[in-house]
Amino acid sequence: MTLIGFDFSINKPAVCILNDNKYTFISWPYGIDIRAVNAFKEAGITIIDREDDKDKGEGITSQMRHEITNAQYLSNLIRETLKPWLNGNILLGFEGLSYGSRSDVGVQLGAYKYILMDRLSELVPICNMFTYSPITVKSVAGCAKKGMGKNEMINAFIANGPMCKFRIRLFEHPEKFQTPRAKNWIVHLDDLIDSYWVVRTLQEKEKLI
Repeated sequence: MTLIGFDFSINKPAVCILNDNKYTFISWPYGIDIRAVNAFKEAGITIIDREDDKDKGEGITSQMRHEITNAQYLSNLIRETLKPWLNGNILLGFEGLSYGSRSDVGVQLGAYKYILMDRLSELVPICNMFTYSPITVKSVAGCAKKGMGKNEMINAFIANGPMCKFRIRLFEHPEKFQTPRAKNWIVHLDDLIDSYWVVRTLQEKEKLI
């Protein structure tokens, strides 16, 4: 069975694929710096280039058309990238929107996500798609206590994640994934790691382990 965990966002979507006991990480980031891109590629992560049209034009009608076109473009790009895995016995897991995400940004993210799921449903039955709340994913990672966030999710991956090139690289060379001065984790690292925890959530909640 193939399991795919999505950490979906408009600018930094990422997936973790578990197939034949092998973990594959793929990302379609927009606007992250080249240092981060190189760090991820060196860790065995596949980075897919995007050619988004960011010119929204003027007026609400133009912006609406732009968002639909861009959502279709991104969804098709993700589906075509994942096509080699989207057959046979497969389950897809998604992290749901955060509690209270009802702003325009939250509505926009939900719209993009549903367009993606619609595109994927052309190859994978909807009954094979599962969505879990953010707190459920955090709980599986052991990071559901109050005050725990991105850093704890990353540390849990380093301590208890899978035996794969990404985790080994992160364990042996954490500085490659940190900002030079502040030593904060670089942008997009948390998204990739969250996609792994979605796979783990899929395994636990659907009783696959």
